[in-house]
Amino acid sequence: MKRMVIAASIIVAAFVSLAGASENAGPFDKPIKLDVVALPKDELNPGAKPKITCSRYPAFMVKEVDLGEVGAEKLALLASDAPCERTGERERVIEDDTAGYLMGISGGFVFFRAADGWNGGLPFVVYDPATGERLLDDSLEGDDFAAIRSGKGELTLDFRRVYMASCSLYLEGTACAKTIAADTGLSPQRLPDCTTAYKAEIKRSPEHASEIEKLPSVIVYPVELAYAAGEAARSPMDGPTACRIPS
Repeated sequence: MKRMVIAASIIVAAFVSLAGASENAGPFDKPIKLDVVALPKDELNPGAKPKITCSRYPAFMVKEVDLGEVGAEKLALLASDAPCERTGERERVIEDDTAGYLMGISGGFVFFRAADGWNGGLPFVVYDPATGERLLDDSLEGDDFAAIRSGKGELTLDFRRVYMASCSLYLEGTACAKTIAADTGLSPQRLPDCTTAYKAEIKRSPEHASEIEKLPSVIVYPVELAYAAGEAARSPMDGPTACRIPS
């Protein structure tokens, strides 16, 4: 019996250790409480459902005032027990062109997403809820991350990144490939062929062929983004890459 108790304790200890190592892995954290307050309807926009959504977490609250238009009217960080009101005391308003809606929370990091897509991707920003400081920004393909791992002051994201180059890979070839490789870490061999994307657009608008050829290339590729100590590092991961034109 004693051996069984000891063995069980070892298994539990190992499980706790493993859980701690993967803290906050996967989806966003669930709020401990979610308050939704309906606002008066707008006669000029009868189809909208204006509301305030307050997502409460142990250390803070994120407030989103949504009037049914493109992008929230207000995004703000407050104390966890603050009232869920349209205007509150000591609220730290997020004034950021990229922050259109709350995306989610992971550990000590708050994610906001853009109100609209850009170049086939979804721009997002990450904030520190304690200071209201913007920590990083990027753009992902789709509407979710492949993995999120967060700890004390550290964050790692796996996703397909949507990156716009400063040059046309279709028109400038090798010179542009070197620039993109330096910016992304992708080897020249992994860069996608942009011919199909550009020729399709040129066929659609042949009168603008010369302008289309010069458009900067949009490269989509799998990446691991690691943030720690105020610095963000991006490392390409295995997987397919793709080329688009700006949209």
